Amino acid sequence: MAAPKRRVSNVVFVQILLAVALALASAVCYSASAVLQHREVADHQSGGLHLVARLVRRRGWWTAIAASCVGALLHLAALGSGALLLVQPLGVTALVFALVIHARMTRTTPDRPTLLGAACIVFGLPAALSAIPRHSASVSPVLGYWVVAAAVAALAVVLATGAITIRHRLPRAAPVLYAVAAALCFGFTSGTAKAVWLGHTAPTVIGAGLLAAAAGVVLTQHAYRDGGLGAPLATLTLVDPLAAGMVAVLALGEPISTTPLHLVIGLAGVLATAVGVVLLSPRSVIAPHATAARAALAGPEAARSAA
Repeated sequence: MAAPKRRVSNVVFVQILLAVALALASAVCYSASAVLQHREVADHQSGGLHLVARLVRRRGWWTAIAASCVGALLHLAALGSGALLLVQPLGVTALVFALVIHARMTRTTPDRPTLLGAACIVFGLPAALSAIPRHSASVSPVLGYWVVAAAVAALAVVLATGAITIRHRLPRAAPVLYAVAAALCFGFTSGTAKAVWLGHTAPTVIGAGLLAAAAGVVLTQHAYRDGGLGAPLATLTLVDPLAAGMVAVLALGEPISTTPLHLVIGLAGVLATAVGVVLLSPRSVIAPHATAARAALAGPEAARSAA
């Protein structure tokens, strides 16, 4: 009996490693896409469908969308190998990868807050993930899938409407609201993808996930347009796994570890990760170099002019 149990444990361990590797590869693609999307949307002031109509005529924007599609495929593969509560938090590393890509583009060296933020994420994520059981036998869902879908849709509409309303009065808050709404949509899409992996292949379920993904893309463009790269990306990175975790627990019945020790370690990891995301936000890292980034992308002559 011991040998079969050991083999099952080894298979589960390999599946976890594969899920982590695929999730990290997906995060790299998403981070590259975020940097490219910000570059393409930075100079546009229009909004709504007019903004989207302008972007679809730009080759760089389609390159960003292609990177997102590759990231999505890797993310789907990761969801097939591991629990949603394991895979989704690893998306936080996209912020670290985006900073590395940005540093290479602008030929800058990360400062101390950046390095400290990266360290918080590197050490905080494993602690947060420790609250997820290795043998994740499902429990009864708390709510139905469509109840969660309705709640996410309602919250996204309220946030997007609020962003439109306060855009001119509170220009720093509006992109954060857009980003939270987009993160809710993307988290719901990840939950839907996991539901499809579990066999819930009804056309309405798949359609809801695709619609949420499309809404998330549109909302993200508005967040990058109004708030630059860093703040929206930091918000997306933090809220997306929380939204996906909500879907996983409430609609799919994925368990979390409830022992006091695991909860304390997990909460400490979440706190450290949140601190890391704040330290890596564009306010202190990306925004000051936006002009240099655009100049570097435009070519040597433009770079000299920006200097």
